[in-house]
Amino acid sequence: MVSTYVIYFMLMSFIGYLYECLAMIVWTGKWDNRGFLYGPVIPIYGGCALAGTLFFTYVIKDFTPLSVFLIAVVFSAVVEYLVHYYLEKAFHAYWWDYSKSPLNINGRICLPASLGFGLAGLVIMYLINPYLLPVIEKIPQLLRDIISLIMVFIFTADLTLTLCVLSTFISRVENLENRINEHMDEIIGSVTDESKGINSYFYSAFDKLENSGRKYIYRPFGIFSDYARGILSRVKGFRGKSAAKLNMVLNRVKNRITR
Repeated sequence: MVSTYVIYFMLMSFIGYLYECLAMIVWTGKWDNRGFLYGPVIPIYGGCALAGTLFFTYVIKDFTPLSVFLIAVVFSAVVEYLVHYYLEKAFHAYWWDYSKSPLNINGRICLPASLGFGLAGLVIMYLINPYLLPVIEKIPQLLRDIISLIMVFIFTADLTLTLCVLSTFISRVENLENRINEHMDEIIGSVTDESKGINSYFYSAFDKLENSGRKYIYRPFGIFSDYARGILSRVKGFRGKSAAKLNMVLNRVKNRITR
């Protein structure tokens, strides 16, 4: 059953990703690449779907649509709040913000979204699970084990690289000021030694600072620079210490100004 639920978790994470992206198209009229990871999966959807499936399979077997809806509403709200809180504390970043939505709590959860997840619980239990789980279980056991292992490997690699990119980006941006100060000595020295006009030195100084900042932020990523930009493009913003500086660089990444 482990391989069955691993495949189920990944498929529901992918379905959750599609739902989020399509919902953004409906609400905003444009594509928005959603999710925490680089790949087309949102683990919070897969995790909640799997937890709900296990709960209604082994704990409350005689469930009703009303009980599914209410439990999904409450459970999704708790999980969404805790995940948002953890990510914000761990990375000073957030991937969704309900602060402009009615009946929200700290912008982390809101009643309309929670009610939507309640409806999603009904869809999963009554429309998706009766068809998806039997299809997965029909896959030969050996092939199912191989597929699940490949999925676990890809998911773990994506998660590891994502955490590395976020941690490195934050530490590099927060320490960028020290790096710039080091280069200021060199720039000031060149101004006093050369005999060019002051305007040339002014623009030259900013060019050097900008180039230094670009190299300093992206050098650690190496061949993963494009991957890093993909991860950072999904972050909605930063809060707390150094938020202004982090958001400034993040906006440049999203606008593809910084390379």
